[in-house]
Amino acid sequence: METREFLYQIKPIRSDFMENQSQEEKNALEAHFFYLQNLLQEDKLVLAGPCLDASFGVVILQNVDNEEANRIMVNDPAIVNEIMTGELFPFRISLLKK
Repeated sequence: METREFLYQIKPIRSDFMENQSQEEKNALEAHFFYLQNLLQEDKLVLAGPCLDASFGVVILQNVDNEEANRIMVNDPAIVNEIMTGELFPFRISLLKK
C-alpha cells in the first residue's frame, strides 16, 4: 500500500531565529504561513505548527504521494529562502480528533 501521509520537520537555521529576524526573514516566514494555508485549502495539510521553544515545527500532509510530499517541502518558502531546513518522513495518522 502506497503511503499517502507524510510529516516534514522544519528547523530554523539558527537558535535565535524567532527573537532576531531580518525583514527578509519575516517576509519569508509570512510566505511560509500563506503557503501552508493554501495546502489546507487544497485538502493536503492536516496540521502545521511550531513547538513552543521554536526549535522545530511540523507539517503533516495527507492525500499526497512521496514525490508530491517532497515537492511541497522543497517549495516551502521557509526552505526556499533558506531560513529553515526540512526533513521528510513517511507518516501514518492513527488517531485523529473529529
